[in-house]
Amino acid sequence: MVTLPSRCARVPYLIAIVVTFCLAPLRAAPPDSLVQILFTGDVVLARHFQQYIGRNYTYAFARIPWFKQADLSVINLENPLTTASEAREKPFVFKAPPRLVRVLQDGGVDLANIANNHIYDYGAAGLLETMQTLKKAGIRYVGAGADFAQAHRPVIFERKGIRIGFLAYYGVRAHSESHPAGENDPGTALRRLRFIRDDVRALRPKVDFLVVIFHWGFEKEHFPRTHQIKFAHRVIDYGADLIVGHHPHVLQGVEKYKGKIIVYSLGNFIFGGLYRTHYQTAVLQVNINARHPQKWAVRFLPVQVDYWQPRLLTSAQGDSVLKHIADYSEIFGESIPIR
Repeated sequence: MVTLPSRCARVPYLIAIVVTFCLAPLRAAPPDSLVQILFTGDVVLARHFQQYIGRNYTYAFARIPWFKQADLSVINLENPLTTASEAREKPFVFKAPPRLVRVLQDGGVDLANIANNHIYDYGAAGLLETMQTLKKAGIRYVGAGADFAQAHRPVIFERKGIRIGFLAYYGVRAHSESHPAGENDPGTALRRLRFIRDDVRALRPKVDFLVVIFHWGFEKEHFPRTHQIKFAHRVIDYGADLIVGHHPHVLQGVEKYKGKIIVYSLGNFIFGGLYRTHYQTAVLQVNINARHPQKWAVRFLPVQVDYWQPRLLTSAQGDSVLKHIADYSEIFGESIPIR
């Protein structure tokens, strides 16, 4: 992989493929030569978050205006936006009123992954209303649908002349936390290799950069299991450029495999489902050369979240977050150097 040239001073809070990038793209729109994509972990607008903000829809993203300045901003939306009242029988269920989609609009969210274990908490009615709510708000979604075909349908964005494709998956079978889409049944796209292989191979000729999102892994674990690593390698072999994961609620490491990148877990972002009010996490930034899409680099932006409001860390605390990611990455044969 060829890396992008840097025209700015090196900064310490960074993981990059070979070179570093200055923080300038965070404060202004990316230049025409660069397509910038931001990814977060879990977002839950329910329960404590909903109670705390009331109708202050601008609160959540108020301290990270750079999030909406990226060419694409992607979150994992882990609750339905619905008025449905019949919850599934499971230990934890989340939902937020559809009006809270305004939080995502204000933050500049372009794409919501909805392939996860909470999007079906209020059944088909909750999922379908969520999809309609996002569509009406101008936010695209990936990883679930009204039937199998829609759940597996890719989302493609064109930015600065390059086409970026997204696919997303959750679950390997039906169970209390997983409702896979069927031929005429709403649900999520199952994380099965034969489906992913066909989806990736169909999408690959249509895009310049291909992202696969997985909601997977084991909660509170900082290291992926061996079967996840092997699974990710197969998906890269099928043609994915980048794999982005979440679900464990904590950060995990980053692997470089055959010149591509696998981010196993981005942890929590704005996670209002639990009472925890202070925590640290990271946002993944991908910088793609718009003229040469095969040249791209990634970095992590360390973030402090206080009362479900993220802000960028630019201190020793930021170094600490990145060091943790580096430590979690030591299990891989090849990873990304820390700057």
